[in-house]
Amino acid sequence: MSNKQPVFVLAWVTTREQENQMIGHGGSVLFVEHPVRGWEIPGGHLEEGETPKEALLRELKEETGLVGTVEKWNMTYYPEGWVAHIVVDATELEHWNVADDKVRLVQWWNQIPPLKEWTREEFTDLTEWCSKKEFKPS
Repeated sequence: MSNKQPVFVLAWVTTREQENQMIGHGGSVLFVEHPVRGWEIPGGHLEEGETPKEALLRELKEETGLVGTVEKWNMTYYPEGWVAHIVVDATELEHWNVADDKVRLVQWWNQIPPLKEWTREEFTDLTEWCSKKEFKPS
């Protein structure tokens, strides 16, 4: 585990039922639509005094209205950011109560959504990482 704290954190969100299935192969991942950047995974920057886990769970709640559990961290994919696999129990929500002006829509995707600023490679790499069994740091 890295001792260096990240500048930002991102959430790869799946449901408990699909936590080890890859996007495009039976699994779905939660994406948020940013008004400028397009579809992306929830996340943001750490506020002063926050741990990465606290920041991630706060961002998830703000951007999607969901509460989840951190299953594992990828601390090496982005030089200044960490990605967590977050599992939620909700399998389907019809109404998203989001009061974040940086989120236009929230949606489950079973394939990589249309992209503006992100790359297909990022989401392909993250879905492969998420599908692997790894040690879960406490």
